[in-house]
Amino acid sequence: PWGILDYAALVFLLFLSFIVANSLAWWLESGRRSRIIAKTKILAQTSTLRTPVTIVSGFLGSGKTTLVNYILTSPDHGKRIVVIENEVGAVAIDDQLLRADEAEKAAVGIFVMKNGCMCCSAGE
Repeated sequence: PWGILDYAALVFLLFLSFIVANSLAWWLESGRRSRIIAKTKILAQTSTLRTPVTIVSGFLGSGKTTLVNYILTSPDHGKRIVVIENEVGAVAIDDQLLRADEAEKAAVGIFVMKNGCMCCSAGE
């Protein structure tokens, strides 16, 4: 039979293992984070490639989809364009308004992130 001291010792050991495991996880994560930051700085300093990025945002009805459609259909700029659409709503309204079917969207580089999550959309 277990006495009160046995239960106290078990609780103490569980608490101690919890503290040790979380400390180890924090230490490993901080090391990983510092390595990623160091590599990012090195790549940023040595890379000569620059990719221009334009973020289009605005209120409902402000003309964001019209602007994107104009840019995608205009032959004047001569640029290759990729559109990453962050669709937060339950129904992808802007995705339906862009003037391309699914195969054409994939060919020209239109990617829709459903519910604002790149991780969930990357597998589709």
